[in-house]
Amino acid sequence: MHSAAFQLNKVRRLIRTQGKPFKFTKPGKNEFGEPNGETVSHEIRGVYHETSSYTSGHVAKSTTEATTIRQKALPMVLALWESVGELHHQDMVTFNGKPYRVNEIKNVAEANLVADISLEEVQT
Repeated sequence: MHSAAFQLNKVRRLIRTQGKPFKFTKPGKNEFGEPNGETVSHEIRGVYHETSSYTSGHVAKSTTEATTIRQKALPMVLALWESVGELHHQDMVTFNGKPYRVNEIKNVAEANLVADISLEEVQT
């Protein structure tokens, strides 16, 4: 338990010092689950980062030893697990003028301490 508390404290300090507020929005719903024309927002503080993914799309090609590898950076937000309770798949956020959709919310190490929110850029 001591190790988990120590790691959580490090992540909290990172988010507090280098994190930015992210405002996620989604369409509001009435008591029957139908869209009501309003927008519901949820703001969390997190750290933006990217991870590389291997894809078959035409992104950036690099040739290494006669093989072709395509890499695409995937945007992500690292946040505290307790702050992402209202966040759901398909919620929207705008960061650096680009719209993104929540693709996945991962519970890091299944410890209910840190969440890694995977984003997908929305093509307009």
